[in-house]
Amino acid sequence: MTRARVIISLVVAACAMLAFSLLGVELAFAIAWAVLVGILVLCTQLVMPDDPRADAPEIAPESDRRGTEISRMAWSLNPSTGMAGELITRRVRAILAHRLQRHGLDVTDPADMGRIDALAGSGVWARLVGRGTTRSDLERALDAIDRLAPTSPSPNPTSPSPNPTSPSPNKEKP
Repeated sequence: MTRARVIISLVVAACAMLAFSLLGVELAFAIAWAVLVGILVLCTQLVMPDDPRADAPEIAPESDRRGTEISRMAWSLNPSTGMAGELITRRVRAILAHRLQRHGLDVTDPADMGRIDALAGSGVWARLVGRGTTRSDLERALDAIDRLAPTSPSPNPTSPSPNPTSPSPNKEKP
């Protein structure tokens, strides 16, 4: 706020007090109205900083952002009935199929269903592909996904891990 702007608002306030006095308003009310006019003039002269987003580039929201996908999946759970929608069921089914595929199991092969039930849990895959998947079915499938997750990726999957009980080839035999 500069000195000139304050002087302008004081001059306008004095003119307003004179105008109100000439109109026959009591002196106390004329002063109060003049102070109000002076404050309003002072406020209109304030310089507001520019919005920093004014020259920012427009970024179109992507339709496949993770937050949007998670919120859509959350809406596909019906809390009153406990039923899971197709969106979240499809996503959990795809992740579980991928984890089972890492173990060499094909979810479309009926011969692998026994091993799938052994690894994922009895009836977990059948509940995901059938109608009427519930929240508890999804929880069981997510637990199976956690169990099937690799704990740590090995740097060379073809080389066997060293056995701590076997003698090292560098050590001499006694």
